[in-house]
Amino acid sequence: MNIIKTNLNFGNLTKRSRTVRAILHHSAGSKASAEDIHRWHLANGWAGAGYHFLVRKDGSVYRLRPEWAVGAHASGSNSDSIGICFEGNFMTESMPTAQKQAGKELVAWVKKKYGFTKVQAHRDVQATGCPGTNFPFAEIANGSTGTVTPTPPTSGNTYTVQKGDTLTAIAKKYNTTVDALAKASGITDPNKIHVGQTIVIPGTAEKPKPEGDTGVNTIIRDGQIHARNFAMPGLGADGIPGPRTDEAKVRVLQQAMRLDYNIKFIVDGKWGPNSEVLLGRHTVRKGETQYMVTALQILLMLNGYFCNGVENPGHFGAGLEAAARQYQADHGLVVDGIAGYNTFKSLIS
Repeated sequence: MNIIKTNLNFGNLTKRSRTVRAILHHSAGSKASAEDIHRWHLANGWAGAGYHFLVRKDGSVYRLRPEWAVGAHASGSNSDSIGICFEGNFMTESMPTAQKQAGKELVAWVKKKYGFTKVQAHRDVQATGCPGTNFPFAEIANGSTGTVTPTPPTSGNTYTVQKGDTLTAIAKKYNTTVDALAKASGITDPNKIHVGQTIVIPGTAEKPKPEGDTGVNTIIRDGQIHARNFAMPGLGADGIPGPRTDEAKVRVLQQAMRLDYNIKFIVDGKWGPNSEVLLGRHTVRKGETQYMVTALQILLMLNGYFCNGVENPGHFGAGLEAAARQYQADHGLVVDGIAGYNTFKSLIS
């Protein structure tokens, strides 16, 4: 196995005192080079690429963050783990054979080098779908060649159609109706669904806890972390929505508009006429890449909706579309998966 060195420049890093596990991720974007990931993570305000290794689709393996350093890939689990990212979006894609083989070799090498056996998916340690329902986790983590059937999310808000699925069977699994699934997912013919299609499960998206609740909503907490890095330094991350989080929502949207339009614009967390005019002509939808997509990702998280991660600038993929549809359905909006004036105003209200 050949590990390709990179010439990435990092900020201040902390040495990891122990290594007891590896955590596997996907890039969420279909294409992601070492330089792309480094740039995205620098834009988050981090010291640089948060993963230690990147496995690309062609089977090439790259070093990212120095192996000895604490990573920035799984909040709360970075201090004792190696982070490995696989290029691709495995909510919708299947992993190429070359990438799968390289991943198996890399994981086996890391396990042997550090003397551990524990390998986790990102979703095992945080409220996320990463590394995707199509990610061949058991095969890569354990060297198994058997077929692994992805497990549907139990607390998420979407399900990816597998071979042999019917909408009736999915409805029964989630204790809902075919009509409800079809409406939430924008399906016109309930008898026609296809493998890889994203089904929105009504009522399963996590909702924000009320002000004063001492519990921690991990989706909102992660959204607060992203909002702090993107637009509001100093924002606390406690998973509890309140006035500061409401201000952060406005700042996130203002910051995204400022970056996309490349204009001088005051990001102050106060919604006024200038913000209103700018928002009125901006719509984002599946397939687009821009900072307003980043804003949509963060705003959904701040409202308690899982959307499969945050990127800078954001790419509007199937997972985000499903989360947007779920939010729209829950808030009496037109369910089209397109974020425009009404959806954004609802998200920041």
